[in-house]
Amino acid sequence: MPEVIVQNLPFLLQGLWTTIDLSLWSTLGGTALGILLATIRFVRVPVLGTLCMLFIEFIRGTPLLVVLLITYFALPALFGYKTTAYSAALLGFVLFIGAYLAEDFRAGLRSVRPSLIQAGLATGLNRWQVLRFIIAPQAVRSVIPPVFNQYIRLIKFTSVASIIGVTDLTGAALLVNARQFYPITILTTIALTYFVLCYVLSLIGRALYAHYAVKM
Repeated sequence: MPEVIVQNLPFLLQGLWTTIDLSLWSTLGGTALGILLATIRFVRVPVLGTLCMLFIEFIRGTPLLVVLLITYFALPALFGYKTTAYSAALLGFVLFIGAYLAEDFRAGLRSVRPSLIQAGLATGLNRWQVLRFIIAPQAVRSVIPPVFNQYIRLIKFTSVASIIGVTDLTGAALLVNARQFYPITILTTIALTYFVLCYVLSLIGRALYAHYAVKM
């Protein structure tokens, strides 16, 4: 391992942990938000469905960096609260990935055959029971690939958090490079690190899809 990496390994590992931590909590929060938005739109809740649609379209049409700047500068100024770079980044990633996951989850819900829904209603189940026991289990199986693609994208997106001052893997690497200037060594190292993280997550996604996929 090159000397510059060895010398700064504890600092870079701390940045790596921040990336993993930020990715994990953003994934959990974004998944919960995506499920909520998708469910509201799928069952067509009056007014709320329209508001959710507008939110999704706004976030999906806004660059991630702008979303982070909004959560770091605009929202605290508008609502009068203090925040940290990490908290602002976490909120921004949850909102951003949640909007994309919402459309993936909604597509999964809509992929369930209408005949299954009618059969559930015919047995005496109400709409929410049909959604919970028939539609949701079928939808989960079909959305595993696109959802894990979003999770992988999120890991790479976390590098943008360094712009607002989060010392994640990218932020730590840039600070090390600014002090010692070994761009090829440092950038190659973090590129390989991101690749390993994304590749491991892709393997998990493939394994889950192979396990839960409907066998035809």
